[in-house]
Formats: sequence, C-alpha cells, structure tokens
Amino acid sequence: MLSVTDYRLYPAIQAQPSECAKLLSSVQPFDRAAQTLSEATRVWTVGIGTSYNAANAASWMLRAAGLEARPLTSFEFATWPTVSDGDAVLLFAHTGRKTYSGNSLDLCIERGIPTVLITKIDTAFDLASFPDSVTVLHTITQDPSSMYTISHTTAMIAAAKIADLVAPGSLGDIAEIPSALASALKLEDDIAELSAQWSDGALIALGAGPMLTAAEEAHIKIAEASRRAVRHQEPESFLHGPAVQLTASDRVLAFAANDTTNDAADRTRAITQLTMDNGCAAAWVAPQSAPAPESATHLALPELSPELLTIPAVVPAQLLAAHLAANDGVNADDFRTDVPEFREALSKLSL
Repeated sequence: MLSVTDYRLYPAIQAQPSECAKLLSSVQPFDRAAQTLSEATRVWTVGIGTSYNAANAASWMLRAAGLEARPLTSFEFATWPTVSDGDAVLLFAHTGRKTYSGNSLDLCIERGIPTVLITKIDTAFDLASFPDSVTVLHTITQDPSSMYTISHTTAMIAAAKIADLVAPGSLGDIAEIPSALASALKLEDDIAELSAQWSDGALIALGAGPMLTAAEEAHIKIAEASRRAVRHQEPESFLHGPAVQLTASDRVLAFAANDTTNDAADRTRAITQLTMDNGCAAAWVAPQSAPAPESATHLALPELSPELLTIPAVVPAQLLAAHLAANDGVNADDFRTDVPEFREALSKLSL
C-alpha cells in the first residue's frame, strides 16, 4: 500500500510555509509590479489550470485593494482578445511552457500592454528578450509533482504582496500567511481520517466568493491526484439545479470565510446542511468564527480576511487529494502517464 509520504508532492506541501515566508522577504521588483497594475484602468488576471485559480484569487485581492480586476483563462484571453489600451495584465505561468500562457504573453508584448509575469525561478520563458513593458516576479524552482502545490501558494503570495503594496493593509496582515499555512498543515491527521471514511462516492467542492477559488483548486487536486469523481460549484448555483442529483454516497467539501459584510458563510452553511440532510458526509473548511453545520467535520482555518484565506484554504484540499490517492494506490505525481492509453492520447496534444 502506498504511503502519502511516498509522493514527490508531499515534501512540497510541507515546505509551503517556509517557501512562502522566503518569497515575502525576497528582493524582487514588487514595487514596480504594484505601480504597473495600479496605473491601469483595468487589470486582467490570467492563467490556466491551477494558475487560473491563482489568477482568480488574485482578482479578489486586487479588487480589495481598490483596482478593477477581472480573471480570464489564458485560453480565453489569447483566443478572444479583450485587452485594450489602458489595461494591464497579471499573468501566472509556472513553467513558461504552456501554449496559451505563452500566447497570452506574446499578445501583450505585441500590443505593448504592461504585464506582470509570475513564474518559476528557472522558467522556460526567454526573459532576456522581454521588453520593458514586462515585469517578472519569481516564485520557486520547478514544482516536483504534476499536482502543483507549492508553486500555487507561492504564486498567490506574490499576488497578495502586490495587492498590499497597492493598498497597504487592505487584505489584513500578509505576514500572517506563512503561519496560517503551518496551522493548516496541522490538520493532516483529521484529513487522513476523513480520507479513510470517504473511501467511495463522488466529491463535491463548494465555495462562495473568494472561497470559490479554493473549491476550484480542490476539484483540480482531487481529480488529478486521486482520479476520483469530483466537481466544484458556487453553492447558490449548485442549489439551483445540480442539487437534485445528490445521493447519500456523495462527499461534500465546503469552504467558507468569516466575512461580516455579507451572508455568504451562512448561505454556504445552509446549503451544506441540505446535502447532509440528504445523507451526504461533509467537511467544513473555515475559521472557528464561521461555525460548521451540525455533524460536519470542521477543518478549522486561521482567522484571515476572505481574500487571504484562499491561500491556506487550499492546504486541506492538497492533503485530502494526496491521502485519497494513497488509499486508492494511485500515482498522484505524474498526471496519469502511468496509464499507456492516456499517455498516448495526451501525447497528441500540446499543453
């Protein structure tokens, strides 16, 4: 039987607090990045896959800092260009090898759009060829597993630092993020027990507002690592249709923040309770100040603003994905390339 510690992704998950602290104190052109975005009429936050989830989280951070920010996948951005004069782009591209991230950057350079690129240290982009309109921020070296973890949290840390420079304190204290990540890692025993209980059934990840980005990331991580059936949705949209498909074997992972300006947590709690009333087991990923529905497993997160909470909120999803994969004996690290038919089909496409 596989152990979760056998995966390359596991030490990367554990290293997130220290690597995020290192990034926060790194000497990079964060000031220039903040100035670039703050001077724009509108900011597009762009990425694909996990990098899109970082882009979506960043859009919430930048809006909290007072900017007009909208997320798009790099495929949408490059294929149906909507960028115009006065705009700026915050582009997330971990490796520099993905087709549409590269196409998005090429589009920005061609049109002279000010761009902030967040990428890994040894990126495949030809940095020496970039014009002055591109500001580059580096996160870490190559994420060791195809189930990206540490590259995602460090990318969101970079976005949080930019937003904090645009409007200091608008997100709360960003220096608290590394300790919040460390606190989330301490939930592993509870998550391991949860993964054993959830040995079958499809998973549904729910999250409203900024927490939808955590639900999106949970979907990707669980699907990629464990290959279990999983989907994600904003809770109210889930209620208006897909909820009729609930079965007692479904497992629900609900993300919530304590946002006193609205009733998002209360509504997410009520909809999560609906799933439990239909026999589903549920886990509630939220601070103690956002109490869990009765009988749900509460995976308690630190107290942070909703925009910052999206960063440590992904840790329980990462750990759950890894433990589900280990329990099922699945190779979580290599994007299903251990299955010849999938590997052959994938080889016909360029990511």
